[in-house]
Amino acid sequence: MLMSSEFEDFKKDFGAKTSSESVTRKQHQCPQCKEILSEVHLEQNPFPEIPCPECGSIISITSVDEVEIPHVDEREDKRCETTLKVNYTNFDNFLTEYTKNVSSGGMFIKTKVQHKIDSDICLYLHVPGLQEAIKIVAKVVHLNFLNVSDEEAGIGVQFTDIDEESRQSLIGFIRSQTNCA
Repeated sequence: MLMSSEFEDFKKDFGAKTSSESVTRKQHQCPQCKEILSEVHLEQNPFPEIPCPECGSIISITSVDEVEIPHVDEREDKRCETTLKVNYTNFDNFLTEYTKNVSSGGMFIKTKVQHKIDSDICLYLHVPGLQEAIKIVAKVVHLNFLNVSDEEAGIGVQFTDIDEESRQSLIGFIRSQTNCA
């Protein structure tokens, strides 16, 4: 299992965010029912007027309110800005993508391929110095496709399962990096 007490201790030593730090994110909100419109919904409806998924109202994209939503469960771990090769399958397509950053609990994968929030994917992460890729099961927790450059487009995943040897290898790699924020 990924989150052993030793791994939690490592996360604390590595610099996990304290609970007193607040994170906010700008979200788009329906002016009629105040429903938060997902990035995926806006991406799938690139029109001047779109339907609200909650109330069904047709709303002008210019009238969509942009609000700041506090998000207490955002990112807990320091990230290492690093480009590592990642292989996985999505809808029967074998994909090779690259990371933008990696942490002890997840990573951001640069991709233009759409994914669903909360979907599980099996990843093979290629870490320098290892002969074989690390197999990781992860959950898609963040999508970044709307109004971003190709370099910023991608998905954020949270690790849900990784074997102990692979976990130790990943921790060793992260510790060896100097570009962690």
